[in-house]
Amino acid sequence: MDNLGDADAQLARLKKRFDREQRARAESEAIAERALSELYTKKKEIELLQLITVAANEASTVDDAMRTALDGVCAHTRWPVGHVHLTDPAGALLSTKLWHLDHPERYKAFRDVSEALTFAPGTGLPGRVLEGRKPAWIVDVTKDDNFPRSKAALDCGLRAAFAFPVLVGDEVAAVMEFFSDEPAEPDDAKLTIMAHVGSQLGRVIERRRAEDALRLASQHKSQFLANMSHELRTPLNAIIGITEMLQEDARDANREDEFEPLDRVVRAARHLLAVINDILDLSKIEAGKMDLHVGSFAIASVVEDVVHTVGTLAAKNNNALRLECPADIGVMSADQTRIRQALLNLVSNAAKFTENGTITISVDRAVAETGEWIVIAVADTGIGLTAEQKGRLFQDFVQADASTTRKYGGTGLGLAISRRFCQMMGGDITVESEPGKGSTFTIRLPAGGTSSAAPVQPATPQPTPRARSIDRAPLILVIDDEDSVRDVTTHFLRREGFAVTTANGGREGLRLARELQPAAITLDVMMPDLDGWTVLAAIKGDPATAGIPVVLMTIVDEKNRGYSLGAADYMVKPVDWSALAGVLRAICQSAGRSVLVVDDDDTMRSGLRRVLHENGWQVAEAENGRVALARLAEARPDVIVVDLLMPEMDGFELLDALRSNGAWRDIPALVLTAKDLTDDDRTRLNVGIERILQKRDRHELLGDVRDVLDRCIERRRGENVAVP
Repeated sequence: MDNLGDADAQLARLKKRFDREQRARAESEAIAERALSELYTKKKEIELLQLITVAANEASTVDDAMRTALDGVCAHTRWPVGHVHLTDPAGALLSTKLWHLDHPERYKAFRDVSEALTFAPGTGLPGRVLEGRKPAWIVDVTKDDNFPRSKAALDCGLRAAFAFPVLVGDEVAAVMEFFSDEPAEPDDAKLTIMAHVGSQLGRVIERRRAEDALRLASQHKSQFLANMSHELRTPLNAIIGITEMLQEDARDANREDEFEPLDRVVRAARHLLAVINDILDLSKIEAGKMDLHVGSFAIASVVEDVVHTVGTLAAKNNNALRLECPADIGVMSADQTRIRQALLNLVSNAAKFTENGTITISVDRAVAETGEWIVIAVADTGIGLTAEQKGRLFQDFVQADASTTRKYGGTGLGLAISRRFCQMMGGDITVESEPGKGSTFTIRLPAGGTSSAAPVQPATPQPTPRARSIDRAPLILVIDDEDSVRDVTTHFLRREGFAVTTANGGREGLRLARELQPAAITLDVMMPDLDGWTVLAAIKGDPATAGIPVVLMTIVDEKNRGYSLGAADYMVKPVDWSALAGVLRAICQSAGRSVLVVDDDDTMRSGLRRVLHENGWQVAEAENGRVALARLAEARPDVIVVDLLMPEMDGFELLDALRSNGAWRDIPALVLTAKDLTDDDRTRLNVGIERILQKRDRHELLGDVRDVLDRCIERRRGENVAVP
């Protein structure tokens, strides 16, 4: 019996021990399960916060970030409805169109009611959050006395709700609310996470407000710079123009004692104008408003022009200028003005920082895997640069060091602007230098350009024929609201042999253009009554004045806009008077020149039309020989440009028809062809053909056509052949 009692006691102890172990195991499993659940919850919370962080950093708009947050919170909570309210200037909450709806049709009535309401502080769930600036929870919205949408919620099966503020500092910028389809007790941990979500979204709104403020400040700065440009450059242009007029008078009267003071005034005014222009250029580049005027041009002529311009400065420091430019360097497609500006800056700097030395400008055409490049190097034997100086050389308003500024002057903008110009064109400027051994600055640009070409000029209304004055001086109409500009322009143009009449505004200018039918018009852009753009559009839109060439003369550098509206040329003030005279003289000499372009290639005809229009030609077009004969019957052109390979009637047949017609036999013809000509072909083309041009590089071909036609007309004038 004793043994049996001991066994029972031992069994009882084992049972207790087993029960303890079972309870411990159950507790351990429960702890592990809770830990796993907490880990899963934490993981989901982290994923939600990561999602919101990415949205806050990458969203292009506040609405995009809000939509991402709505979807993310609904996925995290598995609640079917989310909505955003924004704070209005009066301090209330306005419903937005931003929703997450698992079942849009089911919750449509609730959405309609919500979007029709405005919530004052303290009213409804959004109003409570607005007033308290902290999250709020409702266990069952259908039983809440301060929930105006309770009936709509009941009808579509919504019960629990929570909302949290989107804070920008202490300001509630928005409230986000979410709804469940069953009642739920408050979850403080969930509300804590939602508060973090609201903070992240608040940073998005804060950043957007900062961007808007920056954009507004940039607009104000641009407006200020535009006003400063006009208010400073207009009187400066007047000073330069009047002083140059006084210089001419002094030279004519041989008053030598006035030469140097007047030269000093012009130099100082031009220096100040250059500084203003640099600041404005930099501002345009920073704002992304700097336009490129891309076109094809001869590289050698630009480089030679820069060398000629810097010659005086180089000689002042007893420097020798050496140019190494192959005769066959050819053409490139880029912004000629900006390339000249960048190269002029480099060569001027080399001349300024070198004494008793040599400056070498070398030009080369390089071929790489990325295409063909133009490489222009400016090497000097001047003071050179340290590694530290090179590191800050292209920064805005920075020169090598303070001593450089004191000794040589300058704003420190030239190199920075020049490099940005080159980068805008797909290239760059680099520098190699050692102290005391000189520097080499290298411009590297794609030969074909990377920007779109200058806009093709639109077809203008058929102009009323204007009589050309043979014995009288050509009449130029000057339209400008500034008295001093009109006076100076009149003075210089009359000295160049033109007759001049003036208009002090756009309305008067339009009236005089119709009445006087001038040979050409110079037009300012910034005028108070009608600006130059409006006047130009009116001139080109009126058949009575559409054929009058217009040269824009303005401080506003918007060449593409001017050319697209039909301007014949565009000159930025201060105007180079000799250049203006040359432009007007060419316009007056070319008045009435007409050409018939016969080619079945639309692109070729369009390119020829643009190039020839720019050079004062009136252009008629035909897509084949039969259409060309019809055009010839309507009006006889001065010259014909004809392609050989065309449908219906090719170029050979058209030329045969011309030779057989006595009225057309003497019209010069320029032949364009992609065909390899045989000896028989050349024999057929041997009579009456001005020149045969092979179709190859389009830019070169267009330039060749223009040059050949100009020479053809000049030769005919020299032979006293009347040109209709």
